[in-house]
Amino acid sequence: MRRWRALVIAPVAALLITGPALAQDATPAAGDTENPRMVSASECQSEPRSFEELATILNLDAEGVPQPAATTITPPLGEIVDSATDVAIKEVAREVLACFNAGDVLRAATLMTDNGVMRSYWGLTIDEENRALARERLAAAPEARVPEAFVRLITVTDASSLPDGRVAAFVVINEPLLPPTGPETLLFIFTNQDGQWKVDDYIDFSIIPPDYAPPSTPQA
Repeated sequence: MRRWRALVIAPVAALLITGPALAQDATPAAGDTENPRMVSASECQSEPRSFEELATILNLDAEGVPQPAATTITPPLGEIVDSATDVAIKEVAREVLACFNAGDVLRAATLMTDNGVMRSYWGLTIDEENRALARERLAAAPEARVPEAFVRLITVTDASSLPDGRVAAFVVINEPLLPPTGPETLLFIFTNQDGQWKVDDYIDFSIIPPDYAPPSTPQA
């Protein structure tokens, strides 16, 4: 099984580990279809972006993209959004997770702005080995996780407006493939692009990110 040497920050990271342990029949187990926390891979329905478009955004044929600058949000956030916006961003958040579970990077990218794509997948571009793996992975058919490894959605809550017109919401998930175990909280930031809410950025509060730093050289 080939594994990525660099993994993007959770919850996207485990999505890109391929192999028999994760990429098997994604039929939900009995009882899971009625569990709202179980985000089935079949819920990933958006039209995919093209391979060429994603390769351009990530600069896969050249030097890749640098790690985006850290995003900070100053509390308190703005006004609670109206009910229609609240429903819309919850639907987007859920489908993004469904596409992670489906192993479908191109459909997940449809639900993101270009900035969201770079934030989520920049780690795949850090060197030529990973860029080659990314080109191979994006050109291949999606491979879904097994249901036992699905990211589960606990809640999307406190959707609030930001001064720049975007919307921030806390997304609480359970990602079984990455530490720590149990509920993990992220702040998704959405922007309205041509009438469609998309993930523009996110901040993780409790998921342990991978370390991309090269090993230090022992001092003489």
